[in-house]
Amino acid sequence: SIRYSYAYMFKTKRGPEDRIFDNRQVQIRDFYNLSLAKLVSAYALRYKPTAVEPKIKVGKSIYNINFDDYPQLKQQKIEQLLSSYNLNFSGLRSINRRDGFGSEFVVVLPQVKDDIGEGRNKYIIDPINFSYKNGINPNIHQARYLAATLTAQPKSASNVNDILNNAEFEIKAFDPYKYEQVKLAGKIYPLAANFSTPYGLWLAQNNLGKAAYLTLIDRDDHLTMPHLYMLEPYNPNKKIIVLVHGLASSPEAWIRLTNDIMGDPVLREHYQVWQVFYSTNMPIIESRFQIYALLTQAFTQVDTKASAKKDAVLVGHSMGGIIARLLVSDADVTKKALAMMNNRQLNKYQKLPIISQRLVMKVIPNFSRAIFLAAPHKGTDYADRWFTKAARKIIRIPGAFLSAIGDTLQNQDLDFKDLMQQIDNGLIQNGPSDLSHQSKFMELTKDINPRKGLTFHSIMGNVTGSDDLNVITDDVVPYRSAHLNGAVSEKIIKGGHSIQETPEAVLELRRILRLHLVQLGLYKP
Repeated sequence: SIRYSYAYMFKTKRGPEDRIFDNRQVQIRDFYNLSLAKLVSAYALRYKPTAVEPKIKVGKSIYNINFDDYPQLKQQKIEQLLSSYNLNFSGLRSINRRDGFGSEFVVVLPQVKDDIGEGRNKYIIDPINFSYKNGINPNIHQARYLAATLTAQPKSASNVNDILNNAEFEIKAFDPYKYEQVKLAGKIYPLAANFSTPYGLWLAQNNLGKAAYLTLIDRDDHLTMPHLYMLEPYNPNKKIIVLVHGLASSPEAWIRLTNDIMGDPVLREHYQVWQVFYSTNMPIIESRFQIYALLTQAFTQVDTKASAKKDAVLVGHSMGGIIARLLVSDADVTKKALAMMNNRQLNKYQKLPIISQRLVMKVIPNFSRAIFLAAPHKGTDYADRWFTKAARKIIRIPGAFLSAIGDTLQNQDLDFKDLMQQIDNGLIQNGPSDLSHQSKFMELTKDINPRKGLTFHSIMGNVTGSDDLNVITDDVVPYRSAHLNGAVSEKIIKGGHSIQETPEAVLELRRILRLHLVQLGLYKP
């Protein structure tokens, strides 16, 4: 099928440009694309190689795979080449693809093993100064599922008979983010692409939604430390969007937005998405510190001269919105926090490095814009209703975190019982308890605003049908808590707390992201 369809499209007397709108032409192109997908898939099923081999041999036919147009894969071991035609995902409401020539695939790279070297459940109290193996935090994950488009053409063939019977074929792999066109038989054609299936496969393989609930009740120690996932190969020329989810949630909360970015040619060309995944049962101030360290380390890996180094956009929903605000703020709440302790404790804790690291908040300078969605910046009474109070009693601070702090305090000749007393007194609480408008965390942080000069936006939901700002709520977070003075724009959308999933919110986010490009001079509408 590959040989015959190629011969029909490129070796018949009528030129391709004369047949471009023929129904038969489109059918033959689809035969070509599908037969290439079948060839690669069938070969893998028959021989079950442990890695993708550079040559496919079927009978007398030889197909060499060439990665010259996908430099990232040239020296890279590839675990699988999966045809996008065979992949369907229940969570994706639409598949963003580009019609054209070539067969759409997902490249699966080998899983990078956890190389911290001190156990997968270890909690690292000081991630900024920790000596990671090879100097790289293993919780920063490069893209493992990549979009690729394959074409097949004869290496050399002067006539139709050679194409059908003798010619050795070459399978070329293209990065569809980098290439929009392909040259075949001396002519330029649009290159097909599927941008959604690598993302869908990443979601399906990691099962992040289930992991989010397990970590909330401390049943998955592996995710006690936050993780950062890059959804496409790092591109130094693209601006970075960082997404931070909310309570009992995961990167699955951003499916609509992420998929829309991939489907919008302007946003796809100018942005790359990084997803943060963290345990939401942790004290929020601890999550903020750990995510600060993670993002700082990730941006350190970016070349100083790269466009990706600056003007990144930070987006947070709910609890993630609070964390996002504190990541772009400069604040020292040490005196305020220590004043909540008695004098004996004050003398012990005020010079302890692990305390000062968390209470002195420094801005991440790589961000120049932030977007907060349904964020309870001043807390919510929803956290104090009888059913949420009952849930808060079940949710525990991760044992790995408490053990790590206990070990650190012992090294400083401090009593772990003092720490446990602070937990009992509410200074150190789990994440859901911190969300209460009466919590000590809110008392410490509610008046902290983003740094001067940072552009930020607010989006919130309204289920009341009222226009009264004192009444508006998304049924979890009231307007008065989600509102921040100084926002460049504030959008109130009809809907509940998961407002980021609504089409109206996605449209507003896309508007802001395009505006960001316009103001940076990178895009002209």
